[in-house]
Amino acid sequence: MEKKDLFSSIQTAGALGLQLIPPTLLSDSIGSIGLKTPLVVSPAASLAECLAILQKHRVGSLLVVDGDGKLTGIFTERDCIMKVMGKVDALAGAVVSDYMTKDPVRERPEASIAFALNLMSHGGFRHVPIVDQDDVPIGIVSVKDVVDHIVRKMLEAIFEACDSE
Repeated sequence: MEKKDLFSSIQTAGALGLQLIPPTLLSDSIGSIGLKTPLVVSPAASLAECLAILQKHRVGSLLVVDGDGKLTGIFTERDCIMKVMGKVDALAGAVVSDYMTKDPVRERPEASIAFALNLMSHGGFRHVPIVDQDDVPIGIVSVKDVVDHIVRKMLEAIFEACDSE
């Protein structure tokens, strides 16, 4: 849809008093977003390997799991900037467990979107690992994933409203 057409549809829906964001949206579960399979590494993975994975997959985080597959940390682009940058000379042989965020906040897939957003807002981070009952990562949700989900739901509501007119 063209930008002009979208803007017009939003104005029309607003003028008609239509609800553009479904009232249950924020109480929907994180799992309803469509979890991405997380990229995982072991605590012994080299920083060079981790940075290559981040670049190759164009993502902002890796989950660090132990030998049983349980979450032990998260390595993010922010960890790289805040903990690694400026130490390039000292990084030969460095492993991700030295620079990851240990024991990151994590959530289960049935937690609400609103709860996940609140966690990210108050915690000052952009990614929440999603784990199963055994603390094994099954996904990861980013602020961008939540925003994309909200926009998708809003557009669906607009198109539905415009089609019924």
